[in-house]
Amino acid sequence: MPSPAPTERQERDGLLLAAAAAILYGAAYPATAIALRSFTPLAIAGLACTLALPVVIALGATGVLPRPSRAAMHPPNLVRLAVLGGLGGIGFIALVNVAVSLSGSTVTGFIAPLYAVAAALLAVPILGERLRLVTLAAFALAIIGTVLLAGGVPNGEALAGILLAAAAAAMFGLYIVLARRWAGRYHLDATLITVATLIGRGPMLLAIEVVRSDGALWPASPDPAAVVALLTIAFGSSSSANLLLMASVRRVAAGRASAALLLTPVSSAIIGAVLLHEVLTPVELLGAAMVLAGIAVASGLLDRWLAVRRGDRGDSVGEIVPIDPSGLDPGANGPPR
Repeated sequence: MPSPAPTERQERDGLLLAAAAAILYGAAYPATAIALRSFTPLAIAGLACTLALPVVIALGATGVLPRPSRAAMHPPNLVRLAVLGGLGGIGFIALVNVAVSLSGSTVTGFIAPLYAVAAALLAVPILGERLRLVTLAAFALAIIGTVLLAGGVPNGEALAGILLAAAAAAMFGLYIVLARRWAGRYHLDATLITVATLIGRGPMLLAIEVVRSDGALWPASPDPAAVVALLTIAFGSSSSANLLLMASVRRVAAGRASAALLLTPVSSAIIGAVLLHEVLTPVELLGAAMVLAGIAVASGLLDRWLAVRRGDRGDSVGEIVPIDPSGLDPGANGPPR
């Protein structure tokens, strides 16, 4: 039987919770920029996600998050979890944090969420979905928007940051598609995927940074603002935001919560402007708008808006449920769509 339609209050509360989660996700980008005053890009991700990991494990053990399935814990699935942890965990977060250090939090905050577009494209060969004109339109908007954002970058170092953010988006798009393919087929549940991702982003990355930096993870006299920013990432975007999004999709369909994806780069830009004085030029603003349009099309928001106009409140087919790069994976905490 289909789930009962949410009441007006449930839908309003669900969307507000999703919006609050998106704001916390967006805040992680300027928080990373502030943490860079004392910590390296890899140390920020490793420390924050290592702090968040026991929180997630405890929530799973107590049943707040879905409890992991023991039946799924066999060698082939451990390999699949390692692949997902590499793509959505250590690889993605390392590229994003380095991108923030090179091109700034605002530009990275617009480029990294393009994983929605990458996932829509990769779903064609991997999941067997048909190639839709709206997917091609989303890709075209994303490319043009990225070029415009890069056009205002004054030096090659910042341009390298944009390229890294774009590579991270492609990597996370592959993570989304593989997680969808493997979750149902091999019974990889939400909490297992989330823990695997956090292990890649946390302890594994931390170990690499310990070797790379000769053990100098924590500076002798860190900037207090950098420490606060690090803790904000760990207990904000990497834990609290994920719980907010879970509470949201319990009230409304996950597809409707995906509208919050657009608030992530917007909140990042606003917070970055206030705290870091990062302001986009008119050309970059146009590029940012085109990137947002590409994300909206790829995530199914255009389809859903047209469906509402026709009087159909159902979810869109083939939409991309939002998955956040800055902390936990909200898309992994519900059944794949």
